[in-house]
Amino acid sequence: MPEPRHHWIVRVTHWVNAFALTIMVASGLRIFDAYPAFARKGETFCCYPFAGKIIPVGLTFGGWLAGARNWHFAMMWLLALNGLVYLGFIYLHGEWRDLVPRRGQLRDAWEMARFYVFARPDHPRQGKHNALQRATYFALPLFGIAAVVSGIAIWKPVELGWLTSILGGYVWARYWHFLAMVALVVLSLAHVFMVFAVDPYALRAMTTGGYNRDRSPEARNARPFWWKRPPAAAPAALPPEAE
Repeated sequence: MPEPRHHWIVRVTHWVNAFALTIMVASGLRIFDAYPAFARKGETFCCYPFAGKIIPVGLTFGGWLAGARNWHFAMMWLLALNGLVYLGFIYLHGEWRDLVPRRGQLRDAWEMARFYVFARPDHPRQGKHNALQRATYFALPLFGIAAVVSGIAIWKPVELGWLTSILGGYVWARYWHFLAMVALVVLSLAHVFMVFAVDPYALRAMTTGGYNRDRSPEARNARPFWWKRPPAAAPAALPPEAE
């Protein structure tokens, strides 16, 4: 039987975050296309080999530079407020304990990786999240904070010049913002891939809140694209008087 897994605040903030992050990334790429490089004109930059090459239009959002900036800043505030609600809830509700790395995290992550590559036959024991999920969910807010801080630094490089200087100057602050975005995209895509490849029942849990432990990856010994549907529950026996 399904049991409560995600509080409605967690579910709402999750989907708001998915929407805001998608718009932020796509509008940010459109802003980047206005000057697809990190070095100032006439200068060079060490760490971006694709200078001058624009991002394909199909991956961008906002239509034009000003439109993309409006969307980007609007989603920035939505993402920041939504993140505060989420972090505040999991702190007060105690769910942060399911996300913060614990002793033996590296060992558990290694065992999980061994299971996924068939080097271990049985699924490692896990709680609400396995070790790899725990590491991913813990890292996502950190990269989100890095994106917000570096974004503010390049948004107000004069008023908040001290912050821009801490990040190495305007060019490097812009680069850190770009890398934080890449990290968020990679982790988010990995999260989505693992949901569909290993635990599609988690999608229902994040929508309705209910989750059946008998269908968990641990119960089904599930690897990416290598799992069986749980057996159907046996019909309840009829009472003697009904036979």
